[in-house]
Amino acid sequence: MTVTYDGSAFFGFQIQPGVPTIQAELERALARILGHQVRVHGSGRTDTGVHALGQVILVQTDRPIPVDKLIVALNGALPPSIRIRRIEEAAPGFHPRFSARAKHYRYLFREVAERSPFLERHFCQVEGSLDLAAMEQGAARFVGEHDFSAFTRSPAGKENPVRTILDSRLAREGAVITFDVVGTGFLHNMVRNMAKALLLIGLHKMEPHEIPELYRNQDRRRLGSPAPAAGLYLMRVMY
Repeated sequence: MTVTYDGSAFFGFQIQPGVPTIQAELERALARILGHQVRVHGSGRTDTGVHALGQVILVQTDRPIPVDKLIVALNGALPPSIRIRRIEEAAPGFHPRFSARAKHYRYLFREVAERSPFLERHFCQVEGSLDLAAMEQGAARFVGEHDFSAFTRSPAGKENPVRTILDSRLAREGAVITFDVVGTGFLHNMVRNMAKALLLIGLHKMEPHEIPELYRNQDRRRLGSPAPAAGLYLMRVMY
């Protein structure tokens, strides 16, 4: 299933006790429609406040419900902030996470004269202007295979920090600057830290050439806190 959701009111994708999550809502709706408990397997986690247009999940059931009927039933049982976009029968051996070849994330900056509460859940608001040309120089330095230890909060040694970025680019449409990045895999908070680096560059608080330096010195302190979760969207999982 391909799922889209506004993550503003949820504590991420993965089930956690006592708080609303995307996985919990999906499993609740599926149990109601299918008549039995199911486990939802996702292509990956999204953090608190992060959105998705193309999250992919796998569900196993022996109920003979046609997919066109199932999608209507599920969308009727889910809250308005979660929608099933597409349902397909999975090939044998398919797993939404381990079968994935790449993921496409998008991060949205919005230049504003004054921060608005109505934009807070879906953009990283920036009071003033950003230097797009400098940010583009920084984004180009993400492409390739690099050690992204400085771009994650994961403890050293827990996960291989070397990742391959296939595409990294920015575009402006009015007051909105879009950062699109495609990679074969991402570390925890990696995209938000990449966005933070570009934000600092756009504000002239960091230079584009410092990105390769971060690969070498692995200094996580340079970036400070990650860019806000509200600006991040999982756009597509590629198989």
